[in-house]
Amino acid sequence: MDNQQATSVSRVPKPFFSLYNLAQFGFFLFGIPKNSFGSVDVTNQCNLRCDHCYFFEQDHAGQWSLEQWREKFEWMKIEGFSFNQCTWVGGEPLLRPEIIELGRHYFKYNTVTTNGSLPLPDWKDVSWYISVDGSRHTHERMRNLPGLYDTIKSTIAQSEGLKITIAYCITSQNCSEVFSSLEEWNMNPKIRNMVFSFFTPVAGVDDSLWLGWEEKDRLLEQLIECKKVYGDFVVNSGRALRLMKSDRARSVTDRCPFAEKSFALGPDGIMKEPCMLGPKADCRRCGCVVPFYLKSLTDKKLVVSDVASTIKAKFKNML
Repeated sequence: MDNQQATSVSRVPKPFFSLYNLAQFGFFLFGIPKNSFGSVDVTNQCNLRCDHCYFFEQDHAGQWSLEQWREKFEWMKIEGFSFNQCTWVGGEPLLRPEIIELGRHYFKYNTVTTNGSLPLPDWKDVSWYISVDGSRHTHERMRNLPGLYDTIKSTIAQSEGLKITIAYCITSQNCSEVFSSLEEWNMNPKIRNMVFSFFTPVAGVDDSLWLGWEEKDRLLEQLIECKKVYGDFVVNSGRALRLMKSDRARSVTDRCPFAEKSFALGPDGIMKEPCMLGPKADCRRCGCVVPFYLKSLTDKKLVVSDVASTIKAKFKNML
């Protein structure tokens, strides 16, 4: 990445303490309550067949009806479920928007992860994650659909007032395009920010898509440096990115916060183990952002160290 060019399109970082809302502070003090975070597979269908997709390596007996999901959410309410945050996934979740329309009214925070091929409903209270994995050519090759890139651009252009994040899954095929994509999407006024994950090896999916630890560590270090330029446009916190590096990752994945604390429901309403990626995922090489994000909120030693470093840097800049 050309630092001079990147600086010319950088956004002003938000004040440090704006990153910590009351709920996050509560997680720091008391830990993450059971089932505060989770996911629902809205459907077992998708209009794409992506090279790196974990979903169709899982066994899905069927998918629940709208009424079955309504009964499930009502039962959860009776059981005292927290209904804090839910990510609506699939399959392609917008193939069954009525399920999300029902479920999003139960949860305080909602995220929909979509491939961007379908129009986005006008749900301004929802955070939209649109998957874009590289340049036009690379993304369409990985997603096996020519013209998809332009469709995504059109979907975004036609969306007014929605909170849209670009979700980039880093693989061996697109790792060289991470920073050019970051610059491109940073220039788009409709895009709120960008989040980066890494391909997690799954039995049945091409293992060569995984980067290897050395290359992954190198990219993580570069993303940490990018935070200094792009600020909160890069959603991943520096602390969570550091936890993903080879010397710390196993300290998170050996006791995965998501597997221990969260829920992942399949399209048939059955709990998935150990997480949304299913039992064929290689947790030792997990690239999902969620467990590292959760750990970054609750590891008191890391949080205190980062706060102290940030305050020290601010005072130094004032002198």
